[in-house]
Amino acid sequence: MPNELQYLQKITEFLRRANAKVKLVTLIKKAKQEYDRYDYKSGLETLEEAYKIDPENPAVLRGLGCMRQFRKEYDKALEYFTKALEFSDSKEIEYTLIGMVYYLEDKLDDAVENFNRAIDINENYTQAYEGRNQAMLENHVKILDLQESLKKYF
Repeated sequence: MPNELQYLQKITEFLRRANAKVKLVTLIKKAKQEYDRYDYKSGLETLEEAYKIDPENPAVLRGLGCMRQFRKEYDKALEYFTKALEFSDSKEIEYTLIGMVYYLEDKLDDAVENFNRAIDINENYTQAYEGRNQAMLENHVKILDLQESLKKYF
């Protein structure tokens, strides 16, 4: 009889985990749909619900980071992207997202550094190249502007 009870407990635990996984996937899909409809408030609420189920899920952490980035809460976005790095199998995504936050904050050297990290991990990840090229171009334009200002000053 004790073996049967243990067997039933294992089945119950398996079903509980499977149910949580289904709910998590459903919430992630719902958040994506809300984001695509520009319903960021609902998307954030849905992702926060998903976070309660699995606070180590990289897709959830990325989504929360993107929502915070959209709200210009860059420090919070960086926290989520950095935490996602711990659990992600596709770290080039997180490094590119971190690079974008730095780019938006006009910290171009930090942006380029993170885009390069993404490229080092996956040399075929075009989003990292695009971000890096844009950050390098902006940095170059700043240098040209500074040089032009110095010429006028002296």
